[in-house]
Amino acid sequence: MTEVLTRKEVAQLLKVPLRTIDFWTKTGQIPFSRLGGRTIRFSKERLDAWFLEKEALQNGPQHAQG
Repeated sequence: MTEVLTRKEVAQLLKVPLRTIDFWTKTGQIPFSRLGGRTIRFSKERLDAWFLEKEALQNGPQHAQG
């Protein structure tokens, strides 16, 4: 099973304000799982893949190939 992170842990990991994490989840910009009601959690594995995808898009195809 992959490591599971809270909103606060994700904000610290990505070095962004907690409000940014809230905005990204509200607008569907970051992968997360809803455990019921208002409780959400993040898969470290899915976040890593999401970050690498964002990085590749930002840097363009020439940097994504290594």
